[in-house]
Amino acid sequence: MFFYKFNLLDNFIEDNLIIQLKSEKDYIRQILILYNNKKSSLLAITNNMMEMTYGIEENKLDYFHEMVDSIKQSFENINNIENLANTLTTILKETISLYDKSLDNNKEEIKANLVEYNKIKDELSNKIITFENKNTDVLNSAITLSLDIQSKKIKKSKISLKDNLVENTNKIDVEIEPRDNNTLIVSEKDQKAYLPFFYSDIKNIYNNSNNKYETIQDIVDNLYIVPLQKFKNSSIARFRESYYLIKNKEKGSITKALELGLELMFRYELNPIVIAACRNLDELDIYLDCLEENELKDFSCFEIKFEIMPQLVKQNKMF
Repeated sequence: MFFYKFNLLDNFIEDNLIIQLKSEKDYIRQILILYNNKKSSLLAITNNMMEMTYGIEENKLDYFHEMVDSIKQSFENINNIENLANTLTTILKETISLYDKSLDNNKEEIKANLVEYNKIKDELSNKIITFENKNTDVLNSAITLSLDIQSKKIKKSKISLKDNLVENTNKIDVEIEPRDNNTLIVSEKDQKAYLPFFYSDIKNIYNNSNNKYETIQDIVDNLYIVPLQKFKNSSIARFRESYYLIKNKEKGSITKALELGLELMFRYELNPIVIAACRNLDELDIYLDCLEENELKDFSCFEIKFEIMPQLVKQNKMF
């Protein structure tokens, strides 16, 4: 349906309008279904990739960064396609409504709508072509990286499961004292990080966990006591923790999560444990401001403590 001049539309409006509009509604609906499915598939690939970050080697960091940036662009392109399709749906509904009210009285407005519709549909077609041309390369890159680190993922998962078996500790015990935890403890002695939390957050997780956790303390032990091994590859850890901060804690969009991950991935002065410790984006923003001004003593969202092995006490630790 490409009619860009008013004088070509008159016969079309008189003879074929409703049939064509209904056909267009079905077409746009199929576009929305298709790209919603593509977004779900891309999200599944992204989630799988996040699970594999523990197996990425240092020499593949640039490749990983480029691939994630391409995935972010793919999500942005899908969002653009969906936005254009939704705009077309709105125009179709409005045009049908004008036709039903009075074709004679609304004919010029209907013609204007159809011209606008065709312009946007043309733009949508170009967006779809651009996405499809690039998306194959993005998927192939993600699959290549996944296959490359699959064996490392299996090995790392076994290590992670072992490291996540948390022994009883008196550092955080919400059963005895239900309250917020406002201290990050990085323990080289335990080889674990004890993350801050809001009690309301863990209670909410518990209430919505479908019996995944037997007690609230189980949530602390599983989610807020983290093996330091998790942060060994600091660049990947910065990306991963930034991604999870937006996606899980802020409930933000996948695009924003990937964007922050890419932004902070190579901020070498930023300890990834701090990102994991931040309970929301505001805390991270405050920390980054203090870090940039070299005034970390002014950071007060939570306290940062170290438990250092005796032989390492004399080393100067920077956070």
